[in-house]
Amino acid sequence: MTPSPQPTVMPRRLTPRSIIARGALLITAIFLLIALLIRAALLIQGRHDIAWNLSLLGSFGFGFWYDLLAAGYAVVPWFLLTLLLPPALWRSRAAPWVVSFLLLPYAVVFVFIGVAEWFFWDEFQVRFNFIAVDYLVFTQEVIDNIQQSYPMPLIYAGLALAGSAVVWMTWRVGAVRWVCAGDSAWKLRILPVLGIALVVVGASCLFSQSQLPRFSNEFNRELAKDGPYAFCAAFWESEIDYERFYLKQDTDKALVRAKELLTLSDTPPASPDPRDLRRVIKHEGPEKRHNIVFVSVESLSAAFMSHFKVNFKMRSYLTPNLDRLADEGILFTNLYATGTRTVRGLEALTLSVPPTPGQSIVWRPMNTNLFTSGSVCRSRGYDVSYLYGGDAMFDNMRTYFSRNNYRVIDRGTKPKSEITFQNAWGVADEDLFRWALQEADTNHAANKPFFMHVMTVSNHRPFTFPENRIDMPQGSRDAAVKYTDWCIGDFLEKAKSKPWFANTIFVIVADHCHGSAGKVELDVTKYHIPCIIWNPQLIQPRSYDRLCSQIDMVPTLFGMMNWSYTTRNFGQDVFSPGYTPDKERIYVSNYQKIAYITQGDFAMLKPKQESTLGRVDLKAGTITPDKSGTLQSRLDDTISLYQSASWLFRNGHLGAETDKP
Repeated sequence: MTPSPQPTVMPRRLTPRSIIARGALLITAIFLLIALLIRAALLIQGRHDIAWNLSLLGSFGFGFWYDLLAAGYAVVPWFLLTLLLPPALWRSRAAPWVVSFLLLPYAVVFVFIGVAEWFFWDEFQVRFNFIAVDYLVFTQEVIDNIQQSYPMPLIYAGLALAGSAVVWMTWRVGAVRWVCAGDSAWKLRILPVLGIALVVVGASCLFSQSQLPRFSNEFNRELAKDGPYAFCAAFWESEIDYERFYLKQDTDKALVRAKELLTLSDTPPASPDPRDLRRVIKHEGPEKRHNIVFVSVESLSAAFMSHFKVNFKMRSYLTPNLDRLADEGILFTNLYATGTRTVRGLEALTLSVPPTPGQSIVWRPMNTNLFTSGSVCRSRGYDVSYLYGGDAMFDNMRTYFSRNNYRVIDRGTKPKSEITFQNAWGVADEDLFRWALQEADTNHAANKPFFMHVMTVSNHRPFTFPENRIDMPQGSRDAAVKYTDWCIGDFLEKAKSKPWFANTIFVIVADHCHGSAGKVELDVTKYHIPCIIWNPQLIQPRSYDRLCSQIDMVPTLFGMMNWSYTTRNFGQDVFSPGYTPDKERIYVSNYQKIAYITQGDFAMLKPKQESTLGRVDLKAGTITPDKSGTLQSRLDDTISLYQSASWLFRNGHLGAETDKP
């Protein structure tokens, strides 16, 4: 890079005197320009979902404000680095090269953020959020995933060229020389550092992303965010105190109402204590001692199965095995996941509790020896295990399941000879199901009933798997769905030849859908998932079409097995006589937003004691706001249930219960 001729230096009286302040202004200008280009690019990418109206002025106006706040944080490293360099260096002929050297990583990082935001929006249709924070914790998996999904050498080269181009432009317009023409005295360099420190601290205290106003179209609101600022906000707000940020009632009043809502005609309270939400599950006759294989499938939206007639012509060929199993077993057609991440699905399927704000309980402290599906089985002498195709340290799975007395089997526990194919996220699903067959064989040989929770990974980017399994090329979501479907069919076909098959119930259920964003604040169509309970020798085929939640699947399964126990969970046996139409309800969430839906009524709680009430169309996902005020009772019920669930966990009332009634 060859410096261009020196430009005319602007009069000092019109510009900052300090070299450090001038550099900060240059970095801020670069950041704001790239942020503007990112926002414009995302506008083009989301053009079919964005509302093209005057609210776009708000998207760009508020966006500029949050870009400016983010720029205040971005210049902090510049202040610290330049403060440490001696004045003699700034007065030397090398000063322009030093400035350029310091600007280059800034330019590369800014461009990298833009590229990352493009791909993140492409995957999730939002700016950086909790998902980005969670994934950054597990750097190795994310790096491997990126390397296997995208042509990284070309991207790295492109980033380097783009960053160099930005620095070259600063040379061409004379900005670098302008910076170096500033005064390098220590006094003038220290004062801006103190000033920016006050600005950053003040901005942190006075401004937050939650102050961004609501938009009629959520995509427009997402566009108004700044990616790095949104990332930091998500990091700091991952743990949300319900009592502080959400609408609430008197604790005892909330618990009493929650107890009324949870109690069915055939599940009486365990005690008269208003703070004791346990219920007695009682069945007449002997319990069935079936083995249980519980398969939670990565990102299996209901839309992928032809039974649900969503994009039928396009996707009817993706799940031939699951569609056949649906005809041979019990298919739940009106089932909804509680969240948008695997850890939410695991929380719902193991704990059967609503999705309280913030992170899943799988991630939180005090998640040891809880009342889980595994603890109910273990109290009956079952071997309880969790099988995962990836590394179970991801998403805190190993810690959570081992703390709750599951045996954890993952990629790290298996020798290389047991792995035929793997990518960033784990082994191929066929390897995972082979491990499941081995575990079942071992338990059967030991005359031990088993509860096995199997979590698949192949339906995850980079969507790669062994060759010659399906008639589609690798690398797409649809191909990964079809491969996982093939693996499930192959697994069950092999299981049929096993001596334990005749006494084993198989449950196949999604952990969440493959997408989460929509045009409304919380799009319920993005939570619609399938569940199949199957074994032709034990299960009579039927379709269950009533509304139910992911948290109901384990209680329903235990009810089918005639089990009696005292439950601490919020899930219901949807086949019980007490689960009448007026008791049908679902819980859905998106980290900060938590909703309760029953009989078409939609009540959502949000931070800052805000709420949304209306009537929801579950098929279309549209919400008609309640302007009459008739849904206040639904809002009260929503507060009672979520406040109680949060209170129970925080106060240690979700511990394992092993005594039968």
